[in-house]
Parts: sequence; C-alpha cells; structure tokens
Amino acid sequence: MATIVLDPGHGGADPGAVLGNRFEKNDNLNLALAVGRILQSRGHRVVYTRTTDINPTLAERARISNNANADIFVSFHRNGSTNPSATGIENWVRPTPSAREVENATRVLNRMADLNIYQNRGVKRGNFFVLNATNAPAMLIETGFITNANDNRIFDANFSRLAEAIAGGINDSVAPVRQPTMPPPTPSQQTQPAAPMLGGDPTIRQIQTTLNNTYGQNLAVDGIAGPLTRRALTRALQMQLNSQFGARLNVDGVFGPLTRAQIPLVRRGDRGNLVWILQSALWIHGFRTNPDGVFGPLTEQAVRNFQTSRGIGVDGVAGPITFTKLLHD
Repeated sequence: MATIVLDPGHGGADPGAVLGNRFEKNDNLNLALAVGRILQSRGHRVVYTRTTDINPTLAERARISNNANADIFVSFHRNGSTNPSATGIENWVRPTPSAREVENATRVLNRMADLNIYQNRGVKRGNFFVLNATNAPAMLIETGFITNANDNRIFDANFSRLAEAIAGGINDSVAPVRQPTMPPPTPSQQTQPAAPMLGGDPTIRQIQTTLNNTYGQNLAVDGIAGPLTRRALTRALQMQLNSQFGARLNVDGVFGPLTRAQIPLVRRGDRGNLVWILQSALWIHGFRTNPDGVFGPLTEQAVRNFQTSRGIGVDGVAGPITFTKLLHD
C-alpha cells in the first residue's frame, strides 16, 4: 500500500480558469475524488488536500503531503488561455526533477494520451510552489483547456476513462513502493572501488551489447572499458534526456555544458534507463554496482565512493556534477 496525496487545485474564492459558468475548481475536485476512489479500491491510502469547496494555501497543501509522508503527490488542474483554440493535456514537474518524477509524470500523461481524445503537449518543467515544497515525487496534471469548449466536451464525455487512466498511471508509479527493499549494505559487500577491468570483463561486454541493441551504437563487444564505450554511454544519456525531458540535445557523445544542464537528480528509489546509464558509468570507473536499472543501497554506496574519490560533495545522489565526473573527465 502506498500513500497518495491528491490535490484538487484552486477552490473557495479562487475558481481557477473559467468559461462562462464553468469553474476549474469544480472539475479539479470531481476528477481528484474519482481518481481517489479508484486508488482506494486498489488498496492505497489516499489523502486529499481538500474534499469540499475550500481553498487551502499552497503551503498548507504541501504540508498535508509532507505530514502524510506521501509516496507521490498529484495536483489536478485544467488549463486556461486567452486563445480559445488552445487545446491538449500536459503534465508538469519541478524545475530540477528527479528521474523518478519525470518517469512518473510521463507514465501518467501517456496513460491519458493513450485514450486518443486529447492532444499530448508533453511533460514540462515549471516553478510551481506545491511541487517545490513537497517532499514526495510530485506532478501537476493539466487535463485539457477549460477555455476550449471542445476540450470541455471531451472532459465530460470521457470523465470515467480519464479517471481510470490517471489512477492507472499513479498506481504503476507507486508499484515499487510496495516491493520489499534491499537491506543496507554491510562492509563485506562489494561497495569499495576496484581497479577497472580493461580486458574481457563480462559486465562491460553486457554494457556494450545493451548500448548496441538499445541505443543503436556500433561498439566492439570486447569487454574493454575504453573511450569509445564512454562516448557511447554519453550518447545514450543524451538520447534518454531527449526522450524523457524533451532536451533536444545533439546526440554526439560529447558531454558539454548543454548536456550537463539537462541532468536531473538520480537517487535511491529511482528506476529506469537513466539509472542503468549511471550504474554502467560507475562500473567502467571501477565502482561495482550491478547495472540493472534499480537504484538501491549498493548503487547509492557506489555513488558515495565515487564522489569521495573525486573530491566532490558526498550525498549518494547523482546530479550534474557526478555525471560530469563520470562521463566528461
């Protein structure tokens, strides 16, 4: 069971976006309550920032989430524009999101987009107070434009399908929370740096094979951790940043300032291809952690050991500085 905080935006004297007698605050509340009922039926603990027509402050909304020790925070909104033809759905994350936040937001947005009822405007970064002040991985969903009459018709006609899609994406996002976690590493476990294996390393051969098959590289699968493999990892990183963040980087294998500026924070509990790239880069530098795409305690310790070896801040979280040291130096 996960703790999920649902935040119906606006409320009370704040109607949000308006079209005639239609107020965003009401659509937000109705959809959040419907999503919450589905999640509760799946065994989750659901906490709301409001269940009636009131308007908690942004700080109160974040405090409710933090006090609940939420596993995920989802804020519900509908867009507004002076252009009545503006249309579509989008999902927002904080300006410097974790990899997990981007994956969660993408997962929920894709569930809605798979209904083929709205234009998909993508996952975006924004400086929203409730996202920045919330400890949990957070997202802010915009379910169409209330200022577009056709978007409203779509919203009403597909209300139950939208609720199911959003709940399904949230459920999938918190699934790792319900899985048992690995115990903390012991001194006997392989968390200390080792000299890089420069010949016939089977894990490096695996890394090279994955880079070839998944990212279209053309590496010799020789188990040698050389500059070509590191450049291929940088290309894979650039491709991943483009697909997950819409970074629009040149996929050239050069770890420059534009690539560095797009690096999110990758930390314990994250899963996916960015974690695999991090683990592979650590392995190539001789810091042993299994490249499995799951950021567990051994990966965290490997990151700490690498950070210590490079004289940078030691926090076990891989951000722009750590990735730069791994792939640029």
